Formats: sequence, C-alpha cells, structure tokens
Amino acid sequence: MSRLNQAVNRLANGATLLGRRLVDRASAWVRAGRREDLTGWQASLGCWVRLALLCAGLWILWRVVRAAPALLWGIAPAVGVAAWRAGRPPRKPTAPAAAAAEVPEPVEEQPVSTLSDAEFIDLVRRCIGPRSGVHLAVLPGLIGELTGEAWSAARVRASLTAAGVPVSGSVRMRGRKVSTGVRLDALPCPSPAPSVAPSPGVVLAGQEPATPGTTTTATPGRRQVGDLLIETVDDTTNPARTHVRVIGKGVNER
Repeated sequence: MSRLNQAVNRLANGATLLGRRLVDRASAWVRAGRREDLTGWQASLGCWVRLALLCAGLWILWRVVRAAPALLWGIAPAVGVAAWRAGRPPRKPTAPAAAAAEVPEPVEEQPVSTLSDAEFIDLVRRCIGPRSGVHLAVLPGLIGELTGEAWSAARVRASLTAAGVPVSGSVRMRGRKVSTGVRLDALPCPSPAPSVAPSPGVVLAGQEPATPGTTTTATPGRRQVGDLLIETVDDTTNPARTHVRVIGKGVNER
C-alpha cells in the first residue's frame, strides 16, 4: 500500500473515530441533565433542555457558515488535524514490554502445614462436631479458628488428599443446601491409646500394700510382699489388667 493510500485511510478512520467521540460526548452531556430526585416528565426536563441547546448551537453554526463561507478555510484544517491525530495507528509494544507482558504472575504459595495427618484428621473431626459432615466451603474458616492460621480451600483440599480423607459430593449441613464436603463416617478411626503399665507403688486389686522394710526380688513379674512371694500375670483378654497370684513364702532381705 502506498503512502498516499495510508494517509487517506488514516484520515478516514480518524474522521470516523472523531465523529463517534463527538456523538458520545454530546449524548453523555444530554443524559447528565436527568434529575434522579424527580419522577415523570420533570425528571427528564433537563435532558430536553440540553438537547434543545445543542440543536440551537448547531443551527447557529450552520447559519454562520452560510453567511461567511470563508470560515470553512479555518474549520476544515482544524478538523483534518484532529482526524489525523485520532487515526494514528496503535504503536507496537517494544521487546522489553512484550517480554514483561508474557511473564506470568507469581502464584501465591500456600503456607506449608506443620500438622501431621493424624492431627489434621482430628481437627476435621472437631470441626464436624455433633454433625454428620461439614462442607468444604465452611471447613477453611473452622480450621482457621481452631489453629489461628489462615487456611484456603486449596490448602484444605491438599491436606485432605495427603491424609487420605475422601471428599463426598452430597453432604448435608443444617441451614445450608447439600454441597461437597467431608462426612464423619469417612474419617479414619482414631488410633487406640497405648496401654499404660502400672507405675511402681500402685497397689492392684487383690494386692496387699507393701510394708516398710520389704523389697522385691529381681525376677521379672515376681516380687516379695512381707513374707509372701507373689507373681503378676498379664490378662490375655485385656492388656490393661494384671492378675496377682501367690507363689510361696519368701525370705526378707535385710
């Protein structure tokens, strides 16, 4: 395309854009005359007044040009310069700007949770409470209240996946619609508490308290109480219980 054609296209496009801008500004100026505090024809009276003023101004301009056509020698160049500026093609972005536009925005990293899987499951169980389940939309806020940290939905989902907690698609909560969440019966059962062995000095059922001066033998499970040698045997049905039986008489150590 020759330079002359490019200049003509630029003027044509600029004149079109300039005309649209003038029409848009005039329309906006007319619409701004509407009163919001009034109703009916009184509210739009200002728009009609502004439209009449606009038409009167165009009519006066036309009469002036008809009376003095020489004014077009000053109006035409001004309109041509404005159309030339409006039709300026958009500039191509420079290499650094284009490279900066292509760089993706950094993704906000989620804070790494210091909770173990068992601790996280216990938190979810506490959030569910007496209900049958909890929604995923509510779970980040509940966990945040318990831990004092900011939890997002993505962090909660990642923790659920790491802990092996399944997510159900139809969980009910009182006062809310059915949504995606975690059911109470889907949580892994808590690990049983370890059995605690009786500490020294604790007297079991059926056992006489040790009198001062008595000592126990070094044999595991056997000890001497007074003049009797007794043996403790673990209950096979209940590891937390221990049976005591008398073996015979012992000898006190001095």
